[in-house]
This record gives sequence, C-alpha cells and structure tokens, in this order.
Amino acid sequence: MKPSGGRAANFFCQKISSRMAEADSVCQKIRTLLQNNTVRQVCFAVELLARECVNNAVIHGNRNNANKAVTVRLWVGREWIRLQVGDEGSGFAWRQTCRKRLDATATSGRGLQLYGLYAERIRFNRCGNQITLWIRKKGPIRKGPIRKEDGNGCIRH
Repeated sequence: MKPSGGRAANFFCQKISSRMAEADSVCQKIRTLLQNNTVRQVCFAVELLARECVNNAVIHGNRNNANKAVTVRLWVGREWIRLQVGDEGSGFAWRQTCRKRLDATATSGRGLQLYGLYAERIRFNRCGNQITLWIRKKGPIRKGPIRKEDGNGCIRH
C-alpha cells in the first residue's frame, strides 16, 4: 500500500461484488492502510465500522445479489479518518430508523448504535444507500447515543 517514494498512501477505494466473503478482503486492506499510516489506536474501530457498513450494504442494500456492487472508500487525514460505503440498492428510510428505539431482543439493527459509539459524525445520502462516517484519529470512544440529524443528512454528537 505504499506508493513509490516511500510515503504511505492515505486513500483507499475498492468496488466489490455483494458477497460476504469480499468483506474480509476489504477489511484486511483497510487494516494495512491504517497500520502503514501509524493509526493503530483506532484500527479496531475503523475496521469494525467498515465491516458493519459492508455487511449492511451486502445484506440489506443489495439483498445478497452478487451482480450488484458495494463501493468502499477510506481517507486518512491529519486528524480524521473518513469511511464511505455505498451500495446499489434502493436505500432505506434512515431518518425513521434513527428515531426508533432499539428492541433489546432484535437480532439486527445495532449498526447505528455502533456508528454512534465509534464515529464522531455520520451522514447518509438522501435515499439511504450510502453512509459516510468520520472517525477522530485520536480520541475517546463515544459514550452516548447518537443525536438527531441536523437537517442536512448528518448525525452529530
């Protein structure tokens, strides 16, 4: 992942088919990029978020249709890591989902809570088939629930 000149790459982009097996490969590449950029303290959080986003895109967004793609992008900046995952599905009503209270017995639906714990900012596109997360490179894990969206598609703490 290091370009010629010895400096670590700070951007990753890959388009994968909607298969769960593809998530492992993408997460390994993200881990390598973060380690090459000496961002080990948040490596677990970013990899966890990437895996959750990719899994949601494959299962819920593209409905496990291997003919559809998931696009994963990661930028490593000076203070922030930005993770963006999009799918070719029709999206979901994320505003309504954010307002719902989590059922403790539910077998799914914990992604938004994970995003709220590890990301400082969460943004969905209008139709809900792309998510962007901002993770602080040096900072504590969020301790509270995610806040309501700000009207521009962003959820902030």
